Amino acid sequence: MKEVIQKFRRSFGWQKKFVPPYPEYIKVFSHPRSGTHFLESFVGENFYSGIDLSRKNVEWGHWKNRQIDKEGFKYGKLFGSHLPPYPSLIKIDYPVLYIYRDGRAVAHSLYNSEHFIVPGKDQITFSQFLRNKIDWEGSSGYPTKPKHTIAQHWYLHVNGWAKLAKRNPNILILRYEDLIRHPYKVYTKIHETFFINRPKLSKQDLYLARKAVGISP
Repeated sequence: MKEVIQKFRRSFGWQKKFVPPYPEYIKVFSHPRSGTHFLESFVGENFYSGIDLSRKNVEWGHWKNRQIDKEGFKYGKLFGSHLPPYPSLIKIDYPVLYIYRDGRAVAHSLYNSEHFIVPGKDQITFSQFLRNKIDWEGSSGYPTKPKHTIAQHWYLHVNGWAKLAKRNPNILILRYEDLIRHPYKVYTKIHETFFINRPKLSKQDLYLARKAVGISP
């Protein structure tokens, strides 16, 4: 039923006015292939240890080639969305983490991730992929008329969310590369922003995934 409602909204363009409802847990938003699952595992283990955050039947991939992962993801309840920075999102009144990643890495990851681009990488070169205008908005699961290249789409997504964060203290911007290189600093930033009333973990007790999590190429 949820998927039917979402498709109905998209058919009328209503997703542009949609503000996700207040969740039970902090939510992670991002541009696709920006370390979303990595951050979710980081937050799940360090702030919600022992709580079942799993979600089954996770849908992903390009809208022409959607896939369903029946096993789902251990931290799926922390996923917010890949929504573009629609103006209505300024009304978000719950804790949000927006993670962004170097755009070059994002483009390379999308190109090399099966089911994320159509036509696939066996049909076009990486150079062609960079020049082509993509036929999706926000997430590759949301079709739209081709308007932007992947570089333009990434810039508008990241820059737009950064502007939202400046006007809304409920949105915290995080950089994927910082999470990799300085995990405790990122943990401290999240803790001081949204979990200040909880005991703080020591650097030695901090959890950090040691292998890839989520969807792999």
